[in-house]
Amino acid sequence: MRIVLLLTAAAATLSLAACGSKEPEAPAVENNVVEVPEDLAPVNETLPPENVVNEVAPAVPPPAFTDDEQMRDDADATGLTARLPRNDSEAPVANEGAAAQR
Repeated sequence: MRIVLLLTAAAATLSLAACGSKEPEAPAVENNVVEVPEDLAPVNETLPPENVVNEVAPAVPPPAFTDDEQMRDDADATGLTARLPRNDSEAPVANEGAAAQR
C-alpha cells in the first residue's frame, strides 16, 4: 500500500512539475533589409550591340567507331587490356593495343 501511495505521489509531482514549466519566448525577429531609394539604385545604361557576328568554326564531328572499337579503345585507355605473365619470374607483356596506336 505504501508503494502505491509513494508512486502516485511521485507521478503527481512529476506531472505538476512538467506542466509548470514555460518555454522561453523566442527573440523578436529584426528586419535588416535596407530600402534603397530609386535614384540611388544602379542602372545599366549601356545597350547591347545589335549585330553580333559569330566567328567560331563549326565543330568537327567525332570519328565514327563501332561499339567493339569503342570498347577496346576505352579498355586500352584505362589499362584493362594489359596482360600479366603466368609465372612470377617473367616481366609483364606490354599492352599491344596501345603500342599499335602509337
